[in-house]
Amino acid sequence: MSTPDAYSVGGDSPEIAGQSLRNRSRAQRRALRTLTGQLAVTSCAITATATTAVLLFLLPVKDALDVAFYTAVVLAAVHVLITFPRRAVGVGLALAAALLVFAIAGTYHLGASAPWAAVLVCAVTSVSVFSTRRITRPPYRPAVAALTVTVAAFWATAALGLPRWLWVAPALVAGLGAVGWRADWPITVRARRAGWRSKIRYRTGAPLVERPEGDGRWMAEEYLEIGADAEHITAQTLTGLDDRWHVLHSRALHYTAADADHIVIGPPGVLLVDSKYRSGHFESRPWVAEDGTAGADWFYNGQVLDADLAQSAIFEADRIAWAFHADSLDRQPVPVVLAIHGARMNVPWGQWTIELLGEPADDESEAPVVGTRVVMLVDATHLTEYLTSLPARQFTAPTKRELAAGREGSLSPELIEERAQRRYVRDLAAVCEHLFPRTA
Repeated sequence: MSTPDAYSVGGDSPEIAGQSLRNRSRAQRRALRTLTGQLAVTSCAITATATTAVLLFLLPVKDALDVAFYTAVVLAAVHVLITFPRRAVGVGLALAAALLVFAIAGTYHLGASAPWAAVLVCAVTSVSVFSTRRITRPPYRPAVAALTVTVAAFWATAALGLPRWLWVAPALVAGLGAVGWRADWPITVRARRAGWRSKIRYRTGAPLVERPEGDGRWMAEEYLEIGADAEHITAQTLTGLDDRWHVLHSRALHYTAADADHIVIGPPGVLLVDSKYRSGHFESRPWVAEDGTAGADWFYNGQVLDADLAQSAIFEADRIAWAFHADSLDRQPVPVVLAIHGARMNVPWGQWTIELLGEPADDESEAPVVGTRVVMLVDATHLTEYLTSLPARQFTAPTKRELAAGREGSLSPELIEERAQRRYVRDLAAVCEHLFPRTA
């Protein structure tokens, strides 16, 4: 895990927080530009069709059809470039590399097999880099670098009179390096080592759902900006934790376009912190039943707090739990913490018990209650205070190597135990960094 120099807490820099909302804002503007471009292309296509019909009366049929064909090709290329810009760039880079390869083959009279093999390698490299499912880095630089190495190796082999297929080795190395750089393979290796060392069970190989350019839920820019600011403030607050904690911001989840605002890994385990900006007042009203059980009802601006406030966070926490094989009812769920910004709270933090509803038997019956879920509402200014108040969990026992190192260093059993728990938390953070990539 990379640790920012300015903070003791491990994990991501606070500047990353809110990235998913900023990405959504950019996606909405990009979707609007795409729609505008598609409308322009459609208008041009209609105009071109009408022009072709007129040219059929003014020019020979063959010439008119040639004009129509080339116009259609240009409009199709523009449409693809507007609708699929990243894929279009990938295809364009592969075509540029193919043209260079054929030019080199023609200059040095290499025949047909070698250049076609090089073109195939260029195409596979470009497609592999641009279609990597674990998207943590932009594809442009690694694709250009790999294609440059392939073309340069092909040229050097031909120019220096080396064995014809000697270029294949550097081309393959460059292609694998480009895919690995974009997918950040060191994170995967580190996570596998951490999982093996601390016996952490997790699910791998689940592809992420591609984020749509626009999913039908258009959000106002000011709301996105407010949400991103709230996440950034939460991230800055979390830097007050010590080096036993690790924090990941704006992380994608499996099989969904949703993302986690903040995944906090520390002595209590893995927690989801969701930033919420609201105006007004949250009030906790405690109660005690006749049988002695106690609880509290939550109100927002005088009205009973709507469970919709926590639904998305509960879903995201369940996605995190799924990755750690904790999706069944007898497993411990990932705790949900709502960090409240803007609104006043009459307590620093408190439990909110939400009833989970099942499917109704028919249209006239009410949905049955199938369970409950506890969510913590925390004033964002007291977030670190709340997290550090949570009891530490006993994750693992010291390994034989840790026990031997402790005895050799004359450490107390308590200190050896603490070191073992810290090692487990570090390994758990490494696994989380692998499972939940950044949304950048």
